[in-house]
Amino acid sequence: MFSCKTDLKGNLKNNLTPETHTVVDTIIRIGADRMNAQVELKWWGDDADGFIKGYEFSFDSVITSSTHWVFTSNQDSTFILTIPPGKDTIDFTFWVRAIDNLGSPDPTPAHLGLPIKNSPPSVQFISATNNPVISFPVVRFYWKGTDPDGDENLSRYEICWNDTAQTPYSIDVIASSATFIASTFSTTSPSSNVYLNNDLTAQPFLMSGMILNDTNLLYIRAVDKAEAKSAFISSYKIFIKKPHSSNLVVEAYTSPAQSASALTFYSQNLTASGVADFDTLNLFQQQGGVYTQLAPDNITQSRIFSLFNHIVWFSNDASKSLSLGQRTLDNFFNANGKLFMAVYVSSTFDEQSTFLDFTPVQSLVAYSDTALILQDTSSVFSQQSGYPDLKSSVIISNVKPFNLITGSTPIYNANLIGKKISTNFLFPWSGASTVMASKTNQSGQINFIFSSLELQKLNGLSNAAQLFQKLFVTELGM
Repeated sequence: MFSCKTDLKGNLKNNLTPETHTVVDTIIRIGADRMNAQVELKWWGDDADGFIKGYEFSFDSVITSSTHWVFTSNQDSTFILTIPPGKDTIDFTFWVRAIDNLGSPDPTPAHLGLPIKNSPPSVQFISATNNPVISFPVVRFYWKGTDPDGDENLSRYEICWNDTAQTPYSIDVIASSATFIASTFSTTSPSSNVYLNNDLTAQPFLMSGMILNDTNLLYIRAVDKAEAKSAFISSYKIFIKKPHSSNLVVEAYTSPAQSASALTFYSQNLTASGVADFDTLNLFQQQGGVYTQLAPDNITQSRIFSLFNHIVWFSNDASKSLSLGQRTLDNFFNANGKLFMAVYVSSTFDEQSTFLDFTPVQSLVAYSDTALILQDTSSVFSQQSGYPDLKSSVIISNVKPFNLITGSTPIYNANLIGKKISTNFLFPWSGASTVMASKTNQSGQINFIFSSLELQKLNGLSNAAQLFQKLFVTELGM
């Protein structure tokens, strides 16, 4: 067997550094034709004796030994170039160098001149589900800001109540809505607390400019990181009412004719019982199919209800009123608020819904093929001392008595007649017949009285003022 050993002969070649390329090395644009601050750049590299491991780039104006390079394995990227505050245009230089498999950089980086012009941002108000034109001093607006240079270039929003000549109030760019709540009702020109988005904590500074018992406009503009500003735009007009009491009458009828008569009945009898000071809210009033006073969302409506200590709520639509009440009255009750609610419960009411969960009602009384009727001469009997007996003044063809939750107290039972719907056969009703009841809070105080009969239909004995005195003055403390 034979073997041989020879050394490699020749000279070891030095590593060849890579080359880097961009599409062009200069972009010539002047005036309004300059590029936006958001740019997309592409590059590539070649290596004669290896392969490209990645790239390093920099936006330093001049390349030195202390230049800060950023590594990337990509061959393209989108950059948001920050223009210094107060400047409209600036020239950036983009440097990029390839790195080969041995870690050697291109000693002559490719570069690209970028003539940049800042573009001003814009903002617009966004319509909510409801856009009330009348409100107590808890109002919310939504908006959307954009920037041609990329929304990341937005810096903040500036807002003003009614007059853009005043120093604007600054809002963080993360906000897409704000709620404004008057800090006091002792003046018609209060400062307002500002709550961003769904925050439960107000901003540290108050905002001036809101005017109570008058029409208001909110103005807003967007500001970008270069301090370029959009023009101010205004919201829709909204009349902001000054509360003048701690009592709120919520008229929640969906029929204008029924609404007016019900409000008159309650207003007259509240006054006759000694409750002359109260505010009103026409909750479901509409114009052109749009609610005029219902808040944009549940959080805002909850804050409105929490302005008051007592609420008297009446409606011909149990589903709408109970569902809204369930979603918006927690804070009111947590602040020791007291509520009376009388609603008409129609035959279409969903008895499996959870709308009654916050009331004294465990369940509605319902039997197959059976309707319960209160005749125009039928009595509604008091179950508690001090409450007067009542009598119906009209025939009510669909009465919904109810079963009570544990701890609630019946106030009135109705003398009802049953009717077999399939045969129209009438018979005396002997089942549960409670139509008004109360529940208490953790302190043992009555804080919710619920009626499934409308009070204005129970004045056959003309003793509504006596009833109101007991309900609202004695029991609820209005």
